[in-house]
Amino acid sequence: MVKIPDNIVRMIKHPDTCKAMATVSPEGEPHMIVCGSLTLTDDDCIVVGEVYMYRTAENLSGNPFAEFMVWKGREAYSLKTRATRRLISGPEFDKINATLDKMRMEAASVWVFEVDEIWDEGISDTTGRRLV
Repeated sequence: MVKIPDNIVRMIKHPDTCKAMATVSPEGEPHMIVCGSLTLTDDDCIVVGEVYMYRTAENLSGNPFAEFMVWKGREAYSLKTRATRRLISGPEFDKINATLDKMRMEAASVWVFEVDEIWDEGISDTTGRRLV
């Protein structure tokens, strides 16, 4: 697991940041979703509420690897991860559902991901480079 740099942490937590998640089915078919519930735990794990994530959850059950893309303006990052847990109760589950409740949604579970790599995918001199 890698430490997420502070500028990327701030970007992930910012409400105006665009967020997407990609998984792969057991048959090798890619699947991508908008991932508005994406946030971080205190120890740099990504957490995502399972809301309308039927194919995504099925894919993660057979293949724990996922990639997240976060971007705002010219700044963009790819975070390569692996799912380590699926929570159906506890503090992270309650925190995600408190946020989702304001939008009249509820997570069936919360997926927790450890970050393995971070890549710069924005428009800059470091585009295409692995950052950590």
